Amino acid sequence: MKPSRRQFLAGTALGAIGLTAPRAALAQPVTAPEEQARPLLHVPARRRISLDGEWRYILDPFDAARRGNNRRRTFWNALAPGPEGPLVEYDWQASPTIDLPRDWNSHAPELLWYDGPVYFRRTFTVKAEAGVRRFLAFEAVNYHATIWLNAEKIAEHEGGFTPFAVDVTDRLRPGENAITVCADSRHHAEAVPTDYTDWQNYGGITRSVWLIETPATRIDDVFVRLEGERVVADVTLAGPDAAGQRVALALGALKLSGTTGADGTLRLFAKRPKSLTLWSPDNPVLHPLTVTSPADRIADRIGLRTIATRGRDILFNGAPLFLRGISLHEEPIGPVGTRRITEGDARRLLGEAKALGCNFVRLAHYPHSEVTLRVADELGLIVWSEIPVYWEQITYGSPHTLALARSMLADMIRRDRNRCSIGLWSVANETPVEEPRTRFLRTLIADARALDPTRLLTAALNKNVDVGGAAEGTTQFSVEDPLGADLDVLAVNQYEAWYSDRSPDEIAGVSFTSIYDKPLMFSEFGADAKHGTRGPREHLWTEEYQAWLYEETLKLVDRTPGCVGLSPWVLKDFRSPRRWHGKHQQFWNRKGLIAETGERKLAWAVLHDYYRAKAARDA
Repeated sequence: MKPSRRQFLAGTALGAIGLTAPRAALAQPVTAPEEQARPLLHVPARRRISLDGEWRYILDPFDAARRGNNRRRTFWNALAPGPEGPLVEYDWQASPTIDLPRDWNSHAPELLWYDGPVYFRRTFTVKAEAGVRRFLAFEAVNYHATIWLNAEKIAEHEGGFTPFAVDVTDRLRPGENAITVCADSRHHAEAVPTDYTDWQNYGGITRSVWLIETPATRIDDVFVRLEGERVVADVTLAGPDAAGQRVALALGALKLSGTTGADGTLRLFAKRPKSLTLWSPDNPVLHPLTVTSPADRIADRIGLRTIATRGRDILFNGAPLFLRGISLHEEPIGPVGTRRITEGDARRLLGEAKALGCNFVRLAHYPHSEVTLRVADELGLIVWSEIPVYWEQITYGSPHTLALARSMLADMIRRDRNRCSIGLWSVANETPVEEPRTRFLRTLIADARALDPTRLLTAALNKNVDVGGAAEGTTQFSVEDPLGADLDVLAVNQYEAWYSDRSPDEIAGVSFTSIYDKPLMFSEFGADAKHGTRGPREHLWTEEYQAWLYEETLKLVDRTPGCVGLSPWVLKDFRSPRRWHGKHQQFWNRKGLIAETGERKLAWAVLHDYYRAKAARDA
């Protein structure tokens, strides 16, 4: 039998480091998207108890616990018989511990390449309290999660980057309760994304876990935005008394109120007072928001701004804006790659983007942590956020895959649409131009417009059609993707002088046009260079080559009609199992402008100087 990619890596590249679970165990989707747990919104504003901290874990590389009905390996039952039997092949009290949230890959060297199921367990205590609903809320578990409470299965969820919650009010016991989570990092053929990506598949409970308390009738959702000169707010209550409830909203000096209808919803609107200053990268002002119902209260800080297009311009608060951006993965600066992101990590990453001169970041290739978006709100960074519909491996003809992508998109938008930093929703990255894909993405675009008509929609496209050059030695690419008719902003990933036969000086003969009268941006370009690798600029893998490529590509940006922004690839070197080069990559994608440990490469200064000059010209 031919070994899988990760089995090969574990067995040849790193010897005994790494275990890989059999692929066949998750050959098919486990949970239908319509059946899986969905998020509880506005978690930071809720009364909550953290379940982060020390959990115990058990690896199950052969998925033995879910094979048949064998009580010896039913980890969720937490069996603990005495020495005289019956036989149980596990002991939670003797199992190792891990400090959650985090991925298991960075927890222990032997787990670096592990890909399969891991069971986590902890206990917590609660007091009986009348009139209170309690929810277990997970910010993210990668990739498939199964949850048991007191040995009772209560939820499943597929997708490694979106939140979910389950109402456990009637399942909790007064006193001690036990929660068990099986996090299975494997991806099946109809997953989003599939098992072939250009980033480390960090498995585990990678974001915080909460026990949330709400009243019986709660404020379920609030969506506040600026439409023209009007502040518009949609409020939804959930619970037995959701209808006919008086709701008050205060946004800075603006006070609004109304009564919910039979469905528990209410729309409030008013002209924006002059005191509600608009949010912008230069002035990231946030206003206090409170929403109050008879039984509940939500507090937040939000900004108001508009973003739209006019012809080939992006208009921010009504004025043309050039997006000076950078792409980044959710991986903190440090020598060990990990998915765990703290507020401090987010501030350091986005602080590097600000130091670079950015007013924009592309958060690739999946929804990042909510804490990152709140920091972007504070720092004044416009955000591109996307779901991991990634590359051609996606099964675009699968109803399961489409339903899964739709649920991911909805969960991302509903969680983050009050974050003023969000400027663009992206539905995909580097997908093939074919009819099943186009139908698939058009469905997502329609969903996004229905959920949030106030943001721009985009997708990172391939460079598309080579229509030939006007003279010898020139090449012209035309953006003619049929999806262009449905998007607000066209974005192109292009790697001239890296994934092409051209050298950087030949980029002068390359041009881009578009058949659409819409804004165009370069969402990716770049070259690998390990920090400290120096040499003549003509030598691949050197910092000099990377800087040279940036110099020539930025000239391409300046001469491209309708180009309104860029987000080069990438801010920081990040872990990737498909980057094998033993000298230059060592399982890291080295296209970062800074090393994984934070040292800046020569290309950082090239882009910094370009952005500084660009900002001065546009002022």
